[in-house]
Amino acid sequence: MDRITNSLINKRFVFWEEVARDGAQAKTILSGKQRAEIARMHGEMFNEHGPDHLVFAAGFVAIGKEEVDAIKTVADNVDNCCIAANCRSVKEEIDISIDAVRNAKFPRIAYVFPASERMCRLMLHKTQKEALEQGIEIAKYALDKAGGIPVDVQMAGGFDADPIFIAQAAAALRSEGISICHIGDTRGRIYPKETAAFIDTLLAYSDRNQIFGTHFHDDMGFSLINNLASIHRGLTLSATSWLGLAERNGIARTELLTVHMAYQPEKLFERLQIPGENLFLSPPNLKMIPKIAQKVSEFTGVSLKVTDPMVGTGVNSISTGTPFVDTVSFQPFDTEEVLGIPQKIYVTQLASKRVIQEVAGRMGFQLSDEAIDKILPEVKRIAYQLNRAVFPDNELKEIFTKYQ
Repeated sequence: MDRITNSLINKRFVFWEEVARDGAQAKTILSGKQRAEIARMHGEMFNEHGPDHLVFAAGFVAIGKEEVDAIKTVADNVDNCCIAANCRSVKEEIDISIDAVRNAKFPRIAYVFPASERMCRLMLHKTQKEALEQGIEIAKYALDKAGGIPVDVQMAGGFDADPIFIAQAAAALRSEGISICHIGDTRGRIYPKETAAFIDTLLAYSDRNQIFGTHFHDDMGFSLINNLASIHRGLTLSATSWLGLAERNGIARTELLTVHMAYQPEKLFERLQIPGENLFLSPPNLKMIPKIAQKVSEFTGVSLKVTDPMVGTGVNSISTGTPFVDTVSFQPFDTEEVLGIPQKIYVTQLASKRVIQEVAGRMGFQLSDEAIDKILPEVKRIAYQLNRAVFPDNELKEIFTKYQ
């Protein structure tokens, strides 16, 4: 049994990381070297247990030769997590996928199988029954060619199908040797209550050892809560992406779900009804999160925003006086202690005497109360005059020097 499957059987958490594959549909591109660097950093977060908790989806072979070369670069250069290649239900692409990850220390492949009636008609021009028959034939072919490499199936439109059909299809695929059946909310339209009902029915008609994963899109803003509902029900593999980068409005953010699953695990059941203390073989290094997010931002050109949870420019930042009195009252936790993000203080039109004094001190200025009384109205006047909030250090230096 491979390490990812073993983790899922034992209800440990697994990330199926999509920043390189589904992330490309966010109009980004990552070179093979960049993908390998992100994968290595992500695997490092789980200490020596990266192969138990992380599948890095290195790419989609149907894109072309250059994409396959990028996948091979990841497979050849990353040994601290599982590396997957994705493809369509086509024998030629199965062969290419197997070859692309063959040199990986922990390889696997996953092929797309349309599950809903709509997707079966769209992708294969077949009925559900006919599509399942083809999917099973592809499973036999893939497992015969894989030489022990785990093979998964990704059920496109799975949450639009009857959960009883999905349970039956998954059982048929598992009987051929398929490891994981991933269920996709391809349209990004399922609501949390519907997710719960679907999974409850699915599990009621499935063998207890059947392994499922989930892939929720965020078009309606429900990706995170749908993943939490799934994890609560024992489906402990979630497709996520750094910064949420994926098709259309993206999928669950890797950085956010990581914190939810790994921060204070002893309280996770009380908070989310998820048994948290056995999700990871060792505590993930949450201080890796900002470093990886910054690297993804650098490589993709997607800027971190003030509103990005856990990694955005607003995390552990202060621009008004009140948070100085009690920083704990204005954060969910100590973000420097947990995430390694140091406190940042910005001078804006919201500045108070305390903000001016603290920033000036950090820049090496010792200002009198009289000087601060003069600086404060000038700062506010300039901010509104320029219609710009944040003062850069060079401008602050000039103002502080003027009044020192």
